[in-house]
Amino acid sequence: MRGHRDLELATIAAIVCALVASLVPWEVVRLVAALPLAVFLPGYAIVTAAFGPRRLDRERLSMLSLACGLSVLCLGGLVLNYLPGGLRTWTWALLLVLVVVAACRVAALRRPRAEETREPLPRLRLRRVDLVCGLLALAAAVAALTLAYTPLPAGDASGYTALWMLPDAEEPDSYVRVGVVSAEQGGERYRLQVRAGKSRSLKIYHLALDPGGERVFRVPVQVGATGTTRVAASLYEQARPHALYRRVTTWLRPGTAAP
Repeated sequence: MRGHRDLELATIAAIVCALVASLVPWEVVRLVAALPLAVFLPGYAIVTAAFGPRRLDRERLSMLSLACGLSVLCLGGLVLNYLPGGLRTWTWALLLVLVVVAACRVAALRRPRAEETREPLPRLRLRRVDLVCGLLALAAAVAALTLAYTPLPAGDASGYTALWMLPDAEEPDSYVRVGVVSAEQGGERYRLQVRAGKSRSLKIYHLALDPGGERVFRVPVQVGATGTTRVAASLYEQARPHALYRRVTTWLRPGTAAP
């Protein structure tokens, strides 16, 4: 690509933007660097490679570059989804840099050698209204990307807590496993009670869970020698200690095997 200044600048800009988007800890700076890498540079490289020595005016070049860049984003997401690395920041950056470098190399090979030493950069003559519109579009794109990556509070969303119970895999005649999974909006405290058969003995556990947390208890039970034994697990919220919140029930018999 030596002698083709636009291709050299596109390649260098892609590498710099990829490094900034992957390594800089400030989210706003990373989004600003990722914007040209994700939207414009791959499309520009592909368009220059496709048209080779043919020159395009600025309007067509910009429109085609934007369209090809968005297409690379869509197709790249499908490709990365099935690769071992998955959809990650570094995989996106690596893919886009490879696309830019490969397309710029093809464009350099397709251009006449005579242009290598005297190829001027395209001169842009921006009016004041063009500059204002461009800055507004850039601000809107940065705001959209920032909003997309910012988790927002869900004040009106309703959380829930799941309760499950299974016979123990190792000793199904003597133990059950009881799990509590929280999908609440905040931290919660619970009281778990497990009773087996008609016995008055009660196993009581107190637990606190953050959103997304889970606790699993291995509870000893006494299974009768004949017939079935009913095991019930009841969950109460600390805020409402006398109101039943969740209950699961199972029946165990001698020789019960875990599913």
